[in-house]
Amino acid sequence: MCANRISKLSIITPSYNQGDYIEQTIKSVQNQNYGNVEHIIVDGGSTDTTVEILKSYDHLIWVSEKDGGQADALNKGLALSTGDVIGWINSDDYYERNIFQNVMACFDAPETQWTIGNLTNLFGEKGFFFRESPTVTYDNLIKSPDIVRQQPTFFRRDVLELAGGWNAEYFMVMDYDLWVRLAKIAPPLMVDENWAYYRNHSAQKSCHGNILKQSKEISTILRREQISWKRIARHQFVKRWYWFKGLVKERLINLNLVPGKYRTRPVRLEEK
Repeated sequence: MCANRISKLSIITPSYNQGDYIEQTIKSVQNQNYGNVEHIIVDGGSTDTTVEILKSYDHLIWVSEKDGGQADALNKGLALSTGDVIGWINSDDYYERNIFQNVMACFDAPETQWTIGNLTNLFGEKGFFFRESPTVTYDNLIKSPDIVRQQPTFFRRDVLELAGGWNAEYFMVMDYDLWVRLAKIAPPLMVDENWAYYRNHSAQKSCHGNILKQSKEISTILRREQISWKRIARHQFVKRWYWFKGLVKERLINLNLVPGKYRTRPVRLEEK
């Protein structure tokens, strides 16, 4: 990659009661090979150990107060940020070491408006599953809403503001909604490097219980984009199938017919 220009990177972390994981998130931003970084944590008024952890890191820019949800927290973080490039990492996920220099080098090309790397799923402490990020275009997002990989994505600040930031009307799919609006402006630069880790655990939003809510929100976006009812119906069928399979798995786990470790991981995935 070409030599990097002097630019500032702002990392925004929305947070609520993730005291078990947030310190790893913080350290993953610290353990980088790029110096001009600010880390902004917008906490929704956590009642666990989160605030005490935040107080122990002097370099953080943080606030802890009741908010309107994850999208509202992200917009607050964007308003507080001063960087040319914006990254978004949740408080239970974390970055690969020493990737920020390569990330920032991507934005040396003026045509790069946003960029997406690869992602590794983390199940427990030993279950890792690498996922190459699918190519993101507007058409691909409409065909396959599940291709969104939020953790390894970085945005030029100008295009994020041009797209309008995050829509607080969405509880589950504020990322998908933003991706669709961004893709109509410019496609992202896809980079074949692992940039982040996505933690699967029982308290996360993207759990079995929220699949149907997620589907409803995606359908709203597809209707806004004037997508055919057949494609929307196909999407809803697939999500209901995922929900049904998850329900069967939970029942089997509760009956001790499937080990409990598979509650937050695919049954086919073993620890390595």
